[in-house]
Amino acid sequence: MKILAISRNDEPAVSSATGCAPSLASARANRDSHPRASHWLASLIALTLIVPFAARAEVRISGFGTLGAAVSDQDFIYQRFIDDGGTLNRDSLIGLQLDAQLADAWGLTLQAKAAPSTHDENAWEPTLSWAFLSWRPDNDLLLRAGRLRLPLMLYSANSDVGVTFEFARLPTEVYSLLPTTDVNGLSFARTWLDDSREWTLEGYLGTTQTYWRYYLRDNMEPLFPAGVSFLGYDFVMGGLTLSRRERENLWRIGLHRTDAEADQGPVPRKFPFVTLVPGTDIGYYQVADAMPGPGVSFVDKYVIYVLTLGMEMALPWDIQLIGEYGQRRVDNAAITGPNTHAAYLSLLKRIGCWTPYVYWAGIRSRPPALNFGDALNRNRVPDVIPGAAAINATQRAGADMLGPFDQQSWAIGTSYSLSPTSKLKAEWMHTRTGVLSSFVDSPAGEDSGGRQINVFSLSYNFTF
Repeated sequence: MKILAISRNDEPAVSSATGCAPSLASARANRDSHPRASHWLASLIALTLIVPFAARAEVRISGFGTLGAAVSDQDFIYQRFIDDGGTLNRDSLIGLQLDAQLADAWGLTLQAKAAPSTHDENAWEPTLSWAFLSWRPDNDLLLRAGRLRLPLMLYSANSDVGVTFEFARLPTEVYSLLPTTDVNGLSFARTWLDDSREWTLEGYLGTTQTYWRYYLRDNMEPLFPAGVSFLGYDFVMGGLTLSRRERENLWRIGLHRTDAEADQGPVPRKFPFVTLVPGTDIGYYQVADAMPGPGVSFVDKYVIYVLTLGMEMALPWDIQLIGEYGQRRVDNAAITGPNTHAAYLSLLKRIGCWTPYVYWAGIRSRPPALNFGDALNRNRVPDVIPGAAAINATQRAGADMLGPFDQQSWAIGTSYSLSPTSKLKAEWMHTRTGVLSSFVDSPAGEDSGGRQINVFSLSYNFTF
């Protein structure tokens, strides 16, 4: 059976991202709380409500999956799972979708998948990606309510379904702007024609709970636990996107707002500098209120704006040009917030069943945030200062908490269509990190910047 309800008007995201956090002292305790229970409960309620329609509903079931292997030439972890030991966790997943036509204008869509957990490095878990009721009063208007995918990037809606795109994986630099694009709320899509052009305006409003991942090099228990931690955030999200399609060409612009409130409470806006030797620059940044100093400046939540631009263009000789740009800006925390620019540009060439491609992708924190993260990471007090080792460790931990980015990647790969419902993909990707990159889990005492990483990927993608 073919996969259902996967269209560019649905769009959603990637499984992991990094941002800025408040104190991580109890992050590991929080990561075990499970927001997905409410999503499953919502779906059960929805199923109960549609029972009267079940007898006459037209139901279709489909599925999708990816078995993907990735290995790098480095002994540290990159993108959560990849190192020189190889992994199946970076790209593998399995999913099932139910689409029920309840009446002429009414439908129900449920989509569940099993994949590596978004809040546990060592576990897989089932999640409910879609659980929405749709109403189409006419051919040009579609309304939805429930668990939805956001129209964030070009391939967000079908990011889990590998047969719908040619890349071994969607460029992480761009598809990690937010840690989730699933939301509980309402959406609309309005379409109209202008000669040979089709315009689509989409909007949504909703809430969700998600996790941002952090990796700290140094152990500063109980203040800063070393290793991986996940911090829960409550998101209130809303946005609009406008698309124009003309033949095989597509252009798109979107503006999105997220109010991110951490489970831990207020989030840092500024880390003050504490001078230890008057008349010198010897001192430390106070990254937690438990440290001596005037106190960390906090805000109740991050107010995040995301601007997205995307295009697909058909060029002569069966060549396709695809590019996307995203800007993430935090209004109320310019230095400590996850302010970034990200983009990729790719060329693809269809040759029978083969589609070779090449792309460049990059992500960079905005200068104030990147420069401050670099200064914090490099700040050291002399060993003659009492407690120098502990102070210096807090500076590195503070830099890790900020989640800075400065890296770019080149990738060369190809897909091979075994059938309309299955593809093989292979890719070599070369990544260079600049000042710092939170995609790299650098060993204790080392930096994530100045790295070169080669990643080799092979995957089998299918629908049924």
